[in-house]
Amino acid sequence: MRAQKYRVAMAMIQSIGLLILLQQCAWIFGEKDPIELVKPAPVGGYEALSARIHYPTDIREAGIEGTVIVRALISVEGQVEETRVVEPLNPVLDQIVTNAIKRTPFEPATRLGKPEEVWISIPFVFAFKEWSLQTTPFASFSMTIHPDQTYKNFEVEIKGQLKDGLEWPLRFECLLPFNADNPWVQTGDGNSPLSGIVRDDKGEWLIFQISNRELAFGFTYKSMEGILEQKFLYGFTMNHALPGWVLNVVYDDQTVNFTQTPDRKVTLENGETRFEYDFKPQDSYESRYLEIELQK
Repeated sequence: MRAQKYRVAMAMIQSIGLLILLQQCAWIFGEKDPIELVKPAPVGGYEALSARIHYPTDIREAGIEGTVIVRALISVEGQVEETRVVEPLNPVLDQIVTNAIKRTPFEPATRLGKPEEVWISIPFVFAFKEWSLQTTPFASFSMTIHPDQTYKNFEVEIKGQLKDGLEWPLRFECLLPFNADNPWVQTGDGNSPLSGIVRDDKGEWLIFQISNRELAFGFTYKSMEGILEQKFLYGFTMNHALPGWVLNVVYDDQTVNFTQTPDRKVTLENGETRFEYDFKPQDSYESRYLEIELQK
């Protein structure tokens, strides 16, 4: 009887020792206990991430479809620290997905209630049959550019009237030109919503959200003397499809040379001349290059 109790005790000791050894081995090889690990997720869900991804017309017309898989390192603050394309599809589509992930805030992973830095894999499928053209939330949209007296700096103001029946708040992302300064946001209720700047491989994005139909935002565009001279050059990109929209250039007594003929020339009551461009509606957000040369 005593021998049997001894054997049972020894077996328990050996089991405990084996468990400790396995735990040590798991620690040595970098394995983590998956219990209680809550994986990170995009703020607003994966639908919010999908809304930041577009399927360019020329890529669709080329017949390119398939899956892109990107691994992302999510910090304890929910920021994307690093990305790796582990299953590429097309360089343009790979970059679109990567940039959208970089601009996305995440709810961080947690283990036993504490935030933890982890890698996750994010797949995105580009498929013709599942793709639907984005509808614009805007009833109207315009951009106005005011040069200063030296014609080296330009104040840019972008306004939009949003449709009824939208779900609020609505998130906006606008790609800033590389030489933009002092970006600002103003909403129709007089409040300036919190905004931030997020960088990806395309540049810096002004990101904000609003909860009403009136929208205005802008920045100061600084010409790079000796490089761009007295020229405004901007590839405009936004995370929403746009309606037909108008570009206004308001100046005083200067001659304006455009790279393309404006659709209208309007003389204002104060004597200023405004040149207006109409842009065709976009089925997805794609760059529209605007180039304006001002000469004395």
